[in-house]
Amino acid sequence: MTDSADLARVLFVSQDPLLDARLRRVRSSARRGRGGFRLLLAREFDPHLDVALFILPAAATNTILAPDGRLALPVLAYGPEQGLAGALLRGCVDYLRDPWTLTELELRVSRWLEGRPAARRFGGGLRLDGTTLQGPAGAVPLSVAETRLLGMLLDNAGRVTSREALFYRLWGRQPDPPSRVVDVHVAALRRKCRRAGGRGLTISAVRGEGYLLAAADGVTRTATPADC
Repeated sequence: MTDSADLARVLFVSQDPLLDARLRRVRSSARRGRGGFRLLLAREFDPHLDVALFILPAAATNTILAPDGRLALPVLAYGPEQGLAGALLRGCVDYLRDPWTLTELELRVSRWLEGRPAARRFGGGLRLDGTTLQGPAGAVPLSVAETRLLGMLLDNAGRVTSREALFYRLWGRQPDPPSRVVDVHVAALRRKCRRAGGRGLTISAVRGEGYLLAAADGVTRTATPADC
């Protein structure tokens, strides 16, 4: 039996009290280890623990789009059938068409979790292994926030990721009021990439848009970097 403390934490953004009540069944089964994850409601969100996947209504995906019109976050959307095409075009990893069952939700999330790589290699001789950045100059520990931001920037390598989407990745909500916390974490992440000995890797601020990760051996996007 799996200890719930070791399970991946998956945030479910629900806007319906009746749906919250329905989720108790899948939440209980996940705690028994059947689903391989622990399902959270927004009020339970803990920014110091890993969040693997955002599950939210299809209509809400419009609020977290990157500047290029696609999602920078891993999102499993749910809603009516007519929202399916738009959600997938925005970059949702999966879609639950109404009416859906809690068993279907559990299986879709479990399948997505099983497909995640344990470690990720990227430009500059760097490798992200859990919360440790491995590089030519040695291993550098990352905070949970830095790990999340780097993972998201890697998912969107070669295109700009908005500050709003990065903030949502950290806190599970939009910044209100506007915050500079993302810029602080990105600055720390840059320093740690240099400490690990990464070469040819840049995380550039793009004025009015967000951040762009590019590597010498990766995809790049034409943009004018802005000073942080």
